[in-house]
Amino acid sequence: MKLSALAKIAVFLHGVYGIAFEPYNVSSLSKSSFFEQFDYDSVQSSHWVPSRGEKSDGSKYLGEWAVEEPKVYPGFAGDRALVMKSEAAYYAISRRLDTPLKTAKSDVVLQFEVKFQDGITCGGAYVKLLTDSSDQDHFSDRTPFEIMFGPDLCGSSNRVLFIVKTQVGSEVVESRIRTPPMARENRLSNLYTLVLRKNYDVEIRINGDVAKASNLFTPHFMVPPLSEPEYIEDAEATKPDDWDDRRFVEDETAHKPDNWDSDHGAMWIPNPDIEKPAGWNDDETQPEYIRDPEAEKPQDWDETEDGEWKAPLIRNPLCLYGCGHWEAPKIVNPNYKGAWVPPQIPNPNYQGEWTPPKMKNPAYTGKNEIDFSPVEALGIEVWSMQAGVSFDNIYLGHSVKEAQKIGNATFVPKSEAEYADYEKNKPKPKHEPAKPPRSFEDMLEDESVSQFSQFVEFLRLLVWTRYMSVKDFWAMFEADPVYTISSHPFRFAFYCAVFLIVFTFVFGAINIVAFMVLKKDTPAAPEKKEKEAEKEKIKELSEEEVLEIIRGTGASRGQTAPRRRN
Repeated sequence: MKLSALAKIAVFLHGVYGIAFEPYNVSSLSKSSFFEQFDYDSVQSSHWVPSRGEKSDGSKYLGEWAVEEPKVYPGFAGDRALVMKSEAAYYAISRRLDTPLKTAKSDVVLQFEVKFQDGITCGGAYVKLLTDSSDQDHFSDRTPFEIMFGPDLCGSSNRVLFIVKTQVGSEVVESRIRTPPMARENRLSNLYTLVLRKNYDVEIRINGDVAKASNLFTPHFMVPPLSEPEYIEDAEATKPDDWDDRRFVEDETAHKPDNWDSDHGAMWIPNPDIEKPAGWNDDETQPEYIRDPEAEKPQDWDETEDGEWKAPLIRNPLCLYGCGHWEAPKIVNPNYKGAWVPPQIPNPNYQGEWTPPKMKNPAYTGKNEIDFSPVEALGIEVWSMQAGVSFDNIYLGHSVKEAQKIGNATFVPKSEAEYADYEKNKPKPKHEPAKPPRSFEDMLEDESVSQFSQFVEFLRLLVWTRYMSVKDFWAMFEADPVYTISSHPFRFAFYCAVFLIVFTFVFGAINIVAFMVLKKDTPAAPEKKEKEAEKEKIKELSEEEVLEIIRGTGASRGQTAPRRRN
């Protein structure tokens, strides 16, 4: 479906002036075709009848319908659609066809636009082809339909539903596509087209492109299948007891090597590089410790109080290098292979995987066809968490060309106009992407950055890369210390040396600071206080008193004046 030159001009004019909607000319359609553009003032003035019924589980259809212009990225001014107005509600509405559409042995084409104006988290937007329109006021999930088609999204589930309802005996079976295509969940109009040809070939198109194609009777396309196979597996058959489905068996002619257990069977073996000490005593009866024969009982030993005296134990001089059976320490066997197992060879009696034999299917009818009933009405019966879901330009008929012509004239220019509006008014992200940090090469190429700034940035990047390298090495060390040390011994030694040096300097600096702080706060010693008091006293003495103290008399000059003897 390509954009015509007229559509391109319409898109351009809409962007400049806002083109008004013009209804599609339905006179070119065949009389059996149905086309709905919702050119009404309201739902009440249309041919669509909202349901007042209830679902089979008793839930009511409380969803409100309206015919109005889309409010989000509108395509053309005045282009109305059928819009769901309520949140978290069940919806049901139907439209009786003026003339029932015959579907038996005819091509059937269903096409319509869906627009999730408020987005979609959980809800459906599919259309049912109803075979009974006698009670539109009570249209519900119990109303008979034969085909259901349209997008269905909820959480992680995203699919385009295509369901065919058939009668198998007295049971009604709903078959659906095993692997349906994904629906579009943007907020623009999307065109969904179902083409069911009279040879039962199926095409599901999304926006004009084929998203899924097959035949209703192709095996594994529909679940459950719409036709029974001619032959089925016999459910009562059992595998014979002598059926050999072993693909490989042990080689019975193979023999275990004589040296297997000694060379390959033990995980741990004696270390061949270690020899028995030269002075080892092989006598297993010799104890490792004996009573000292030269020891004597102390004279003050009282056996009544101290108990029986026993000489102290000393090393047996005959076992200075060891006594008893000597074994070399164990090491991992480098040639260990485990227990010997005979090799496997192709089974000469292999009969393959057993499958039950086929039998004639009693339910096989020999014809691949479905007797579709005429379509009397279109119905929309869905659940939606979001409001704003709109339906527009619904076509039902027999002609793929008519559907393509309608799509080219309505959907294509509308889609281009909506996309242009979206590009112009799309919401901005809450957080703009941050620019990547400047590299050192960027700074070198930037002439406005000084050499000093470049040098500082170089040092910063160097320190950062070293830090990240050490961090990665530490993560490896935590995960597997032995492997890390054995794989990077020099790097490990270097980091240990750096750590010791840094730790020494830091610990020394902390000690110096602590010493200075504690020294400042420690009270003066008593001797120091006495010396300081003595200095204060000396300051208070006169010069003569100081001299006398130095001379050792402690008396003043006046008191020691000489006297003449008689």
